[in-house]
Amino acid sequence: MVRIAGKHALLKMFEAEGVEYMFGNPGTSEAPMMAVMDQYPSIEYVLVLQEGVAVGLAEGYARSTGKVPLVSLHIDNGMSNGLSLMIDQLYGGTPMVMTAGNKDIRKLAPGRSDLADMARPYAKWSTEITHAEQVPSVIRRAFQEARTVPTGPTFVAMSANAFDDEADVDLIPSAHVDISPSADPEMIDQVCELVASAERPILIVGDRVVDTNGTAAAVAVAETAGMRAYGHGSTAVNFPADHPLWQGNLNMRTAEAVAAVRAADVVVAVGCPVFEDFFYQPGQFVADSSKLIHIDINSGAIGKSEPTDIGILASPGKALAQLAEALRDGLNGSQQEAAVGRSREAAAESAARIKSFQELAGYSAKGRPMSPAMMVDHLAKALPDNAAVFNDSVSTGGLLFDALSPSTQGTYYGCRGQAIGWGMGAVMGVKLGSPDQPAIGVIGDGSAIMTVQALWTAVNSDIPAIFVICNNASYRVLKVNMNHYHRLNALDMPDSYFAMDFPNPIDFAAQAQAYGMQGVRIEDPAEIESVVNSAIDSGKPAVIDMVIDGAL
Repeated sequence: MVRIAGKHALLKMFEAEGVEYMFGNPGTSEAPMMAVMDQYPSIEYVLVLQEGVAVGLAEGYARSTGKVPLVSLHIDNGMSNGLSLMIDQLYGGTPMVMTAGNKDIRKLAPGRSDLADMARPYAKWSTEITHAEQVPSVIRRAFQEARTVPTGPTFVAMSANAFDDEADVDLIPSAHVDISPSADPEMIDQVCELVASAERPILIVGDRVVDTNGTAAAVAVAETAGMRAYGHGSTAVNFPADHPLWQGNLNMRTAEAVAAVRAADVVVAVGCPVFEDFFYQPGQFVADSSKLIHIDINSGAIGKSEPTDIGILASPGKALAQLAEALRDGLNGSQQEAAVGRSREAAAESAARIKSFQELAGYSAKGRPMSPAMMVDHLAKALPDNAAVFNDSVSTGGLLFDALSPSTQGTYYGCRGQAIGWGMGAVMGVKLGSPDQPAIGVIGDGSAIMTVQALWTAVNSDIPAIFVICNNASYRVLKVNMNHYHRLNALDMPDSYFAMDFPNPIDFAAQAQAYGMQGVRIEDPAEIESVVNSAIDSGKPAVIDMVIDGAL
C-alpha cells in the first residue's frame, strides 16, 4: 500500500491496466491530472479538438487490437459531445473507458452536474470518484466491466478534490474474466435436427461471431448444411464475403432482405440482433411456419424483438463449432445431397449478385460525376491486400463492401449503430492499433464534416491514415431513407428532398491543406490508383476528396 494523491493513483492505475494512449480533450476540470501527465511517458496523450474524434479513435483502436481504450474528456459540456457516439458502442459492444473531471464534491450549494447520471443511459456502468481512496477499485471495475461480456463502454467521473487528496491505496489492475460457455449438447442436437430436415435453412451472423473466433465454424456450419449465409449487425469479417454461400448483409428496411428471411423455413441467427432497424414494420420478419434459433453470449439480445423458438446463451464461436460437428455426424445421405443442391443454388445467386455489382461499377452516366459503384470499384482494386479499411461511407457503404468483398480478419471494419461522425477518428485508431497496415477510412461527406477536426489530430500526432471522402454534396442517406419511409407507408415516392443537399459544396482537399496535410480532389476514376498509392507510400496523413454522383 502506498500513500499518493488521487491524480497519481489514477495515472498509475491506467499504467497498470496497460493503457498506451489517452485520447483526450482536456478542460479545467482535468488540470490536476494534466499537470503531472509528463511524469507518465508510457501513456501517449493524443490531443483532439472535438470529443467525437476521441471516441472514434477509441473505437478503431479497440476494434483493431482487442484492448480497452481510454478516452479523457471534461466535465458536462465536453463529455456530452462524446456521448453522441458512445451510445453506438453500448449497442455494438465496443469496450471503452471514458473519464471526465468534475467540480469539487463540496460545491453542492453552488451546483454541480451529476456526470455519472448523465452518462448512465450510454454506458454499461457509470459512476463518480469522490474520494482518492476510491480510485483503484473504481478504475479496476471500469476496465473489467468494459472487457467482460457483454462488452461495452463504461464511464468514470472524478471530482476535483479527489485528484488532489492523498490516500493509502493498493494499485492492483483488473483480472481477465473468462465467460465463454459452450451450448447444451441437447439443445445443439435439437438445432441440428431442425437444420437437417429444413428445405431452405439460412445462417445469419453478427459481430459476436468474430469476437468469439467463430468465423471458421460459421463457414463449416453453412457448408455442411448448404445454408445461405447473411450478415446482420455485421461490421467485420464474420463470414468471408468471397465465399459462394455468402449472400450479403441484411438491411431489414429493404423488401429484398425481408423476402430473404421470410423465404427461409429455419433461421439460425448467431451473435447478432434479430432484427434491428429504425423503421417500425408490423408483424414479425420470420414467417409463422418457420423456426428461429438465436445463439448469443448476450442474454439481452435473445428474444428481444422476434419470437424465438430456440434460444441458446453461449459463446457464438463455441456453439457454432458444436453445431458444425453435430451436422457432420447427423446428416443422412439424402440430407447431404439436399445440402449440396442448396449450395449450388446459393453459389449461382452469389455469382449473379457479383455480376450485378460489376455491371453497375462499369456504368458511366454521360455528363455526370463518377458513380459511387465505379469509385469504390477502382478504390478496392487500388488498395494493397493488407490494407485495413474502416467503412463509414454511409449510403455508399453497401457498395464499398461489395467492392472489397472482405474475407480476411483485420482488413475490414464498419460502423456499429446509427450515428455519423465515426470514420474520421476511427481510421486513426485502426492505424495506431495496427501500425504496419495501411489504414484507409472511406467516409461519407456528411459524416466527415461532423468530425473534420480529426485532420488536425492526424497532423499533430503524425498518424498516417488515409481519409477517402465520398463527396456527393448531400445527405444522400436521408434521401434513401425518405424513399424507404414513403414505401413502408404506402406513399408516392418523393420528387424532391428538403434540406438534404449542400448547394455550397464542401472542398475537403482544401480543408486538408489548411490543416497542413496532403489533399487531392479526384473527379476522374482513372486517377484513383496512382493517388491512393502515392498517399500510402508517403507515410503521411492524406485526404482524397472523391467527387461522386449523388443521384438515387
